[in-house]
Amino acid sequence: MIYINKKKTVYNPQELEQAKKYLLDNHIDSVEIGFADVNGAIIGKRLPASFLLRNMTAGTSVCRAPLTWDIQNEYFSTSKFAGFEYGASDMTLKPDYSTLREIPWRKGTAFVLADLDIDIGERIQVAPRQILKNVLSRLDKTGFTAKVGSEIEFYLLDENKKPLFGGKETYSIGKADQYSAIIDQIQRNLEAFQIPLEAIHTEYGPGQMEIILEYSDALTNADNTIIARNAIKEIARKNGLYASFMARIWDAESGSGYHLHQSLWTKDGKNAFAEDRRALEQYAAGLLAGTNEFMALVCPTVNSYKRLADMSFAPTKVGIGYDNRTVSTRLVGQGNGVRIENRTGAADANAYFLIAANIASGLYGLERQLSAPKIIEGNGYFNNELPNMPRTLKEAAVLFDQSEKAIEYFGKEFVEIFSELIHFEISVHDKVVTDWERERYLENS
Repeated sequence: MIYINKKKTVYNPQELEQAKKYLLDNHIDSVEIGFADVNGAIIGKRLPASFLLRNMTAGTSVCRAPLTWDIQNEYFSTSKFAGFEYGASDMTLKPDYSTLREIPWRKGTAFVLADLDIDIGERIQVAPRQILKNVLSRLDKTGFTAKVGSEIEFYLLDENKKPLFGGKETYSIGKADQYSAIIDQIQRNLEAFQIPLEAIHTEYGPGQMEIILEYSDALTNADNTIIARNAIKEIARKNGLYASFMARIWDAESGSGYHLHQSLWTKDGKNAFAEDRRALEQYAAGLLAGTNEFMALVCPTVNSYKRLADMSFAPTKVGIGYDNRTVSTRLVGQGNGVRIENRTGAADANAYFLIAANIASGLYGLERQLSAPKIIEGNGYFNNELPNMPRTLKEAAVLFDQSEKAIEYFGKEFVEIFSELIHFEISVHDKVVTDWERERYLENS
């Protein structure tokens, strides 16, 4: 763990010794120091372990561009934080040695997540991991901590980028057995990579899978989700396959979502949602209040919105129901298992932002002591009393741009950087002439 001081990053000496011992005992010769860029991809550098052992607290420098560029690394930022006109400055990757672990399928190579500092040692506040840490720090002042569980859908594709198997095979044991070679590798390697799973199973589309990470504290779950997505893609490629977390690959097949289960816990280890109905109601009301304003964070691409369709298992209305999959938010469980599932997120979302958006929304409800929301029964898709969710990134971008909640919980600088990103995404999309347009208009116009 790194103790944050405004002017200098100070490491726990005991943890440094443990990290050194781990590297030596496991004969590690290379260490990948990684961090999540603004799009949720893990990037970084590989260092010889011998160099790291001599420079445990130094970190390594990279350009700030990854906290502003688009999903294809197109660099367009005009921000003072990272723009060319301000020098496109460096930032320093500071390893968080509590995340150090050997990569099971690459023996002798370890991985460690990094936090990001400017050169004087001050923590960068717009970094995805720090955005979540800041929200969790604010939550801590209420006396609660957050636990979350991530459920993420993805497609397994063959070497021609076609579905690995056909048809709707949801929860199919037989299909999972048929493709156990890759599924077993994913499960065993993730668990060996210190990412505990609750389940992995086939989903609603051809070649579609869902992976469920064990319920844990919010930061650990976000770290593990970011690492797991990268690992699944790497494991698939080593088997001549592709794993895609694109939100909607085919217009006639199921989209891929990111469902987040969440609950608050007291400092003495009790589920606050089970113990304090008012806390549950306020948090739930906050989730609904933040849904549309934070939609751009949980559905960050033009494609993200193509999974949102009536009668599709993806929500189109903002509402909460008990064990009801037809609205944005689902209340489930009993006793210590009481939790809220938010179903709005797309699989292509940055886990740090998605989890931060959910907890910030719930925190908003707690801090404002919002009234309990109405529990929706029946089919929410056609409930005209419920607000519609944004159905395009353009709609979501306007709400995010105008959101006072976003500035309050994530900071003005981050809101400006992320707004520039999503508007750039929209502008790129609007200029593209698609195959659909050529097929429809070329001969008939």
